[in-house]
This record gives sequence, C-alpha cells and structure tokens, in this order.
Amino acid sequence: MSRPSCWVALAAACCVVVLAGAGVSTPTVIEADTVGRKISIEGDDFMLDGQPFRIRSGEVHYFRTPAAYWPDRLRMVKAAGLNAVATYVEWMFHEGVERQYRWDGDRDLARFVSLAQQQGLLVLLRPGPYICAERDLGGLPYWLMGKYPDIKLRTLQPEFMSESTIWFNELFKQVKPLLYGNGGPIILVQVENEYGSYGSDHAYMNAMRALLHSHVGDHALLYTTDGFSRNFFTRGYADGALTTVDFGVTSSPVKNAFKDLREFRPVGPLMNSEFYPGWLTHWGEGFQRVATAPVVATLDDMLRTNASFNFYMFHGGTNFDFTAGANYGPTYQPDITSYDYDAPLTEAGDPTDKYYAIRSTIEKYYPQVRDIHLPLASSKAGYGSVPVVAKLQLLSSEGRTALGKKETVEGSSLPTFEQLRQWAGLVLYETTVHTDSGDVEDTRLLSIAKPRDRIYVYVNGVLKGILSRMHNILSIPLVVKNNTVLSLLVENQGRINFGDKLHDKKGILSPVLLANKVLNGTWEVTGFPLENVDVTGHDNPESTDRGPVLYEGAFTLPNNTQLLDTYVNPTGWGKGYIWINGHNLGRYWPREGPQVTLYVPGVWLQPPPAANRLQILELEAAAPGLDVTFVDTPILG
Repeated sequence: MSRPSCWVALAAACCVVVLAGAGVSTPTVIEADTVGRKISIEGDDFMLDGQPFRIRSGEVHYFRTPAAYWPDRLRMVKAAGLNAVATYVEWMFHEGVERQYRWDGDRDLARFVSLAQQQGLLVLLRPGPYICAERDLGGLPYWLMGKYPDIKLRTLQPEFMSESTIWFNELFKQVKPLLYGNGGPIILVQVENEYGSYGSDHAYMNAMRALLHSHVGDHALLYTTDGFSRNFFTRGYADGALTTVDFGVTSSPVKNAFKDLREFRPVGPLMNSEFYPGWLTHWGEGFQRVATAPVVATLDDMLRTNASFNFYMFHGGTNFDFTAGANYGPTYQPDITSYDYDAPLTEAGDPTDKYYAIRSTIEKYYPQVRDIHLPLASSKAGYGSVPVVAKLQLLSSEGRTALGKKETVEGSSLPTFEQLRQWAGLVLYETTVHTDSGDVEDTRLLSIAKPRDRIYVYVNGVLKGILSRMHNILSIPLVVKNNTVLSLLVENQGRINFGDKLHDKKGILSPVLLANKVLNGTWEVTGFPLENVDVTGHDNPESTDRGPVLYEGAFTLPNNTQLLDTYVNPTGWGKGYIWINGHNLGRYWPREGPQVTLYVPGVWLQPPPAANRLQILELEAAAPGLDVTFVDTPILG
C-alpha cells in the first residue's frame, strides 16, 4: 500500500486540529479536551494536561486473573516504575451467549480500570473487536460463525460490522465514564489490533476508527499498533489515529526499529506498544524464554531516546477454562493453559529477577521509584496428594444424559460446534457402519481430511486410535464388520487466534471416509459443552476402560491455614481438564508438555472445615494411583 499523503486528526469543535503528512514538518496536535483534563499530542510528545508525558506501561489482562488479585497485580505494575497499564477487552468473555452480557465478578472491567486509577495508573484500552491475545478465536465470540455461516471476520461485511457495532454500544456503557476527558484514567484506545499482519483494507480500518470515535469522541486518543516493518503498519494504520509499532529485544539501537515509522510519520511520539520481555508457548514445544539482559538493554535505549512503551506481557496470567487459542504455522499449534509468558511477573503474580532489573533500569531515569515499597513474592502451599474415584463414564448412557445434548442428522455433512452453538468441550458423532461382508471382519481405512481438532475413534465402544490435526494424523486402519458402531469423539483444542486461518470452525469439517467410501447415513450427535460438570446424584460404576471418565475427590485444608495459591500436578495422567470447586483450571497434557502443573488461585479454595471439590475429566488414561498432588512450585518447562 502506498504511503498516505496526510494524517487526518480527530475532528471536533472543541479541539485544535493540524494536519501533518509524510515529509511535512508542521507540528501535529491531536487533543481530547474537557475542563482541566487533556491528553494530546504536540510535536513529538504526548502532553498530559499541558505537560510533556512519556507512557511507561505494562500489560495485564483482567480476564486472566481472578478479580480478587487485581489490586495486587496493579500495585506490582506501579512499583516497577510504570505509570500506565494496558489491557485488551475480550468480547467473548462478556458475550459468550448472544445478547447475554456479563460485567460482574471477574468480568467487571469498569472495576479493573477504576482500581488502576486508584493506584495512580493511566490505562491503555484495547477493545478490538479482534484482540488475538492467544485467546480462542482472537477473543471474538464463536457464535458469530454459527449465526452467520459465511461471515468474513475483520472485514466491512455488514454482518460483522453490525455485530461489532452492537458490541461496542454495550462495552462503552461500561467504560465511557472512565475515559480521561470524562475524569477517568483511559488515555489511549486502540483501533482493531495489528491489522497489518492480517489484511490491507484501509476502508475497514477507517470504519473501525470511526466506530470507536463515535464512543470515545475527544476524551481519549485513538491509536493503532502493528509490526515495526513498513509493510505492517502501512497496511494497519487508520486515518486520525496515532500509528505505533511493536518489537521485542534488539541488539541494534532502537532508533533503527523506529526508522520506517519515522519516515512514514515524521512528527509525533514514538511508541513501542508491544515490547516483548517474553513470549508465548504451544503444546509440544519448549517453554519460551527471553533473557533479562537484552530486555533491560532495549528498555534502557528506549528510555534514552524518549520513546514510550508498553510491556507485553508484564503479567501474563492464565488461560482458564477453554479460553486458550492456537496458531498455525506450519501446522496447527494449540496454546498451553499457562500464559506465564516468561513475563516480569509470573503466572501467580510474583516478581522475578527480570522484574527487579526492569525496576532498577527505570530508577535511573525516574529516581522517585526508589520511594515505592519493593514488592516480594507471595507464599505458596503444597497441599499434598489427593485421591480420586471414578464418578461417571462420559460415553455411558448415564454420562450422555447427565452431561450431553443429543440430536440426529442425516448425510455426510456433520454439524460443527458453532452450528450446535457449543463453544468448547467435546462432540460425539456416531453412526452404524453397513458393509457387504456380513459378520466377517475386515480391515478398512478410516480417513478424515479435516479433523478439528483431535478425534478419539471407537469401534463398538472400544478405543482404536486417535486422529490429530496437531500431529497431522488423518487416517487409521479399523477392523469392522456389518452393523459396527463407529463413534468419533471430537475435542476442540482451541480456535486459531492469529493469521489468515482465523475462521476456525470445530468438529468434523470434511466427509468421513471408510475405505474411500463416504459415510452418509444417520448420525447421532451428542454435544458435551462441559460448562457444568456437577454430577451430584450420579455414581456410574462403569469402569475406566471405556472412553473419557470423570473422576472426583475432596480435600480439606489444614486448620488455621491461609488460602494460599498452589499448583495441581497431574503427572501420570494423560490429557484432560481439571475443576476446583467448579472453577475450570484449563487443559492439562503432561505427556505432551512443556506445561505440567496447573495454577490454582488460593481465592478459589475453601477454608477449613469446608471440603474442596476436585474433578478431573480424563480423556485418555488415568494415573495408576488415581491421585494428583498439589505442589508449591510450578512445572512449566
């Protein structure tokens, strides 16, 4: 895309607007103005209430940490010498069911922003509607693809724009009073998210900018963020919004990372809006780490050159429930449950050596940071071993009744999770195979070109193999005869959150072939959304050798103990999900790694003498001892 001829500043009666384009030296002024409160851009500086201001921000996602811990995490941000906190807003987190909005408890975004203000932090709000963030479908609600089968996400398609408009109308009811010009801490609002890595539709970006401006007005500044190479930010910029870039540690001067941006926009503040002190990790790869020394060296260089920055992530937190997304390249790569990210604050919110080194670097330029109390790690507990017993066999008649939702379909096209209006969990597809061999068994190849994502294959109730999108296993031989019952249990491992394969529907997306013949008869489809696994009153004695099994156990904390964070260690188990007192801790898969333990926030535990309920849905093979151990140290690598 060619470079734009000018920057179009936000137009409003109460603000001063000066246009500045590439190669033009006229000072740029973009203002958000009310009596006594103004965030603006003058020349190469942010101006806060008329004074030059540098943004020193750290990203913390409210949706990855229990609300009870928000004050602690925000204090940690402040104590590091930062003056702002950034957060995405996840659409799916608030509208998981169409037109049913949730803003309570851990979803109370307005409270998170207000708590930041109480800590003296400003806020960078990143409302998307697409956010990536390594979240399922990049934070977009999965039901969009069920309601509109042909929807084109992140485009000007009327269906997507209409739904985005409805969503923003609801969102800004919560946050509009918290914009800086209205007395709140929100100084910047991001337009879309790294669109230059996805597309080059300038009309779409301008439409999103206009939609956000209709809510933000002149009470905060709009900005975009993209990769620092010209081909990214020139595809992802929006007229009337500040263009910023993102990059990680660099051995060359940071001015080189800003070189293309400065040529594109000669006047205006330089900002690294995603400065990476760590990185994300997928199942099946080594835990990703970034050394401290180059992080602080790059930080020091940005501080010397008066660049603003936002650490992504400063505290990563956890992908609880089924919220972890996936990437693709060169194959499907689901994200682990932990979002520790090797960030300055650990998954449990503890300061690391990297945190202290960052604070020391900032102190050199802002000595007043030394007056802030130096934070320490919180105590953790190892509560020992907890035995469990088999409670319910998922594929039994009792299991299907207790946790499943059933329907019948005909033909070769099977309903997806989205068509079933099921976000995550499992879907069982079953049919009776008719062959011309009568009661004589023979071997035939089962093939599914598009498994989404992991399929457990059963013949007459016995597990015979696994098809895997992640491991590119698309066929297995089966021994069958006439009237064999074929059961295909599909696990959704997380929708793709980044790139051109974003439209990632789940289920079986291609015909089921047996010996190259399409199975197009009658299918019984049973969905297991696993949103509520309370099976009180059910006690299925069917053994653990048939299909997924739900196990339960209980434990009571020692008397006179604090409710401390802990980690559940499922070593010896295969693959599945764990709940504590009804809270879904997320996916475990110690055999694949690198993550082994799952983080358990202490605030989700019950004090003595109340019992804590532990539930495990094991998809493959339980540990021989039928127990798990609660430890005080995470195992992520």
